[in-house]
Amino acid sequence: MEYLLFAGRELEDVLSELKGAKPAFKRHRYVEILAQFEGGVVGKYGDFVFLFTDREPSLTTEPLERVVVEISEDDGSYKPFRFGKYRYDGKLLIDVEFTEDFLHDYLPALLSEIAKAKILIKECNMRVSYLADRETKIVHEVTKLSEETKTLSPERLEELSFEVSSMRAEFFSSYMHFKDAVEEIFSAISGAEKISNFLGGMLEEKIREMKLELERMKYYESSFEQTLSGVRDALDVVHLRLEMLRGKENLELQKRTSALQAAAAIIEFVAVYYYTLKIWETFLPVKKVPTTISFSLLVAFTTVVVILTDALGEYIKDRRVTVKFTLLSALLLAILVLMAYLPILFSKA
Repeated sequence: MEYLLFAGRELEDVLSELKGAKPAFKRHRYVEILAQFEGGVVGKYGDFVFLFTDREPSLTTEPLERVVVEISEDDGSYKPFRFGKYRYDGKLLIDVEFTEDFLHDYLPALLSEIAKAKILIKECNMRVSYLADRETKIVHEVTKLSEETKTLSPERLEELSFEVSSMRAEFFSSYMHFKDAVEEIFSAISGAEKISNFLGGMLEEKIREMKLELERMKYYESSFEQTLSGVRDALDVVHLRLEMLRGKENLELQKRTSALQAAAAIIEFVAVYYYTLKIWETFLPVKKVPTTISFSLLVAFTTVVVILTDALGEYIKDRRVTVKFTLLSALLLAILVLMAYLPILFSKA
């Protein structure tokens, strides 16, 4: 006899290849029987479909797991369980009387949970190999980045930081798949242990072996999590360094901008002063006005015009008349009145 375990999605393929298979719906404690054929049955447990048969079936669909079962008498090396005695040494030897509940329900459910855990453990071992390789590379890059943080330019530092962040994102995605698989292993082992306990400890040695594998996976999970945490901390330091460098650059830029603004203000002041003087001399007898007064009026006019330019910019941006704008406009108007009135007044004197 043997159990052939398949993925649930392969049910139709398996049924189509079984000659003489007929529907036979029956619900047991753990298993649902779906069909029967000469010499066996087809059942479903969770995500697994199993084929229990007393002869070699002719199938092209390859099973995920194949367990050979042989009913034989105890030779003194068998272990007791609820329905009799058993020994497992590559194939399952059992000393029991044929009972449908045991062979069609409890045993296939137990074997399905064990098979699921074994498949997931194999998958996790491959993921461990891949993650360990990626871990080595990312740790190397983070170490390199940490050592050169103080010497690299902001542009190069940002480039390396982006590369490491991309590696971390890829590593994190693979780690999460690994973590999910570990959780599924735990769930499968727990299910197997529950059924095994119900059966009085059947195949408990296999479950202990898988628990050791699960502990090993948990160790890798913890190691990978620490690596992710270390990479995150290193990137935080790099980003802090980048912010400091960018802040320093911005400060230097602000200083240069302030210097340029000051120079522009001086140029603007001189230009306004010069052209105002020429226009004033063209239309009014400025030479009659005392030099001190004319110079003071020009300086006041030029200063107010320069300051009013900034106030006008604020008005255009905010679309709101401020007190500053109103006072400067009034002051400019008063100065213009004086500049127009005083030359005429002094020319008559």
